[in-house]
Amino acid sequence: MPRLLAPKLLPNRHGIQRGITEGFMIRQSSVVDGRIQIPPGGLIYFTFGGEGFSNLNGEPAVIAGKQAIWLEKKEALTVRKDFIVAQNQRPVPLGEEGSIALANTVSLDGFLNVQGLRFQYVFANGYGTWDLSTVVPSGYARSRNAIAYGYLQGEGLISPPPLQFFGDPFDASATFYVVLDSVTPRGIRIKEAGALDMIWFKISYDKPVEANDVSAGQSLTVGNYRVKVLSVDSGKGTAGIALLDSKGETVAEKTLGPLTLETYGDRYHLLEHSNVIRPHLSLDYENIRVQLNTKYEAPFGPGPVRLMNEDGEFVPLPEAEDVGTFHGGRVDLLLYEDVRTMELRKPWEEDPRFVFQTAYI
Repeated sequence: MPRLLAPKLLPNRHGIQRGITEGFMIRQSSVVDGRIQIPPGGLIYFTFGGEGFSNLNGEPAVIAGKQAIWLEKKEALTVRKDFIVAQNQRPVPLGEEGSIALANTVSLDGFLNVQGLRFQYVFANGYGTWDLSTVVPSGYARSRNAIAYGYLQGEGLISPPPLQFFGDPFDASATFYVVLDSVTPRGIRIKEAGALDMIWFKISYDKPVEANDVSAGQSLTVGNYRVKVLSVDSGKGTAGIALLDSKGETVAEKTLGPLTLETYGDRYHLLEHSNVIRPHLSLDYENIRVQLNTKYEAPFGPGPVRLMNEDGEFVPLPEAEDVGTFHGGRVDLLLYEDVRTMELRKPWEEDPRFVFQTAYI
C-alpha cells in the first residue's frame, strides 16, 4: 500500500515542519475458504514522526491516523551475559530491536600488524549500526597489552581484559556497551552486552495550554486541578510549582529547572536525550503535565544551536541573551490535560488486539 507511505508534514510547537510517515504491513497471510486469514502478529501498523527530535518541543506524532504530540519516553538497557557470537551462525538477539552478528572474515591491520575479528549490532530489519573489532591472538601479532593505547582507541578498547566498547551516549538509538571475555575458535565470547530498549512513551492528543508571563502567587486551571506557581527565580532558571486538587490540597510539588543558557549550551547534557536534565523540567501527575516552555530548535546533532528570542525568532545560541522561558521574575509554562502513557509489549488500551513495539523497518 505505497500511498500510505508517503510522508506528510506536520509542525511542532514552534512551527518547524517534521515529516510523518505511516502505513500497514501484512505478512504470512493465507486464503482459507475464500477468505484472507491473517495470523497473530501478521497485521502491522507502523508510524514514524518527530519523536526522534525532542521530548520537549511538542514534536508531532501519529497513532492509527490520529495526530498526537510526543512528550516523553522511558528507556533502559537490555543486558545479556555470558554468550558466544559464533561465526557462520545466526545472530544472537540483544534487546527487542536487534542482535549481535559476527563477520565471516578476519582482517589484518597492516599498520599495527594485528588480526581483528569484526562484529556488529544489527537492527531487526537487518540494518547494521555500530561495527567493532577485537584483536585475535596469533603467533606473530602484537599482544593486547602492547596495543592497549593504540589499537581501536577511539572505540574504547581497554586492555587487559575485559575489553569494553561503549557507544555514543548522545545517540539514543545507538547506545550500547559490550564487554568481551575472549576469542575462541567458535567465535567471540562476550561477558556482557547491553543495548537500548524503550519501556513506555507518553503522548497527548490535545495541544497544550501556553501560560506565559506567570508570576509567583498566580494559579492556573489544568483539567480538574489547579497549578500554583510558588516561586520564580529568573537568574537560576527555576520555578516552584504545586498541583492542587478540587479541595485545594497539594497533591504534587516540584521545583522545575534549572533552565539557563548554560543548560542549553552544555553539549554533554542534551535536553532532548538527557535523563539527568529532562526530568527536572516537568511535573507529571496522573494525566497532567506542567512543563517549562523550552525555546530551542532540536537538531539531529549534539546540543541545541538556536534559541527562540522574545520576538519568536530563532537566533544562534552565542547571540542569545536569555533562554526566553524566564524573564523579569516571570516564567512561561505549558499545561497538558490529557497525557497518555503507552506501554510497549502490552495490549493497546484502545484496541487490545494490538501491542506497541519499537522497531527499525
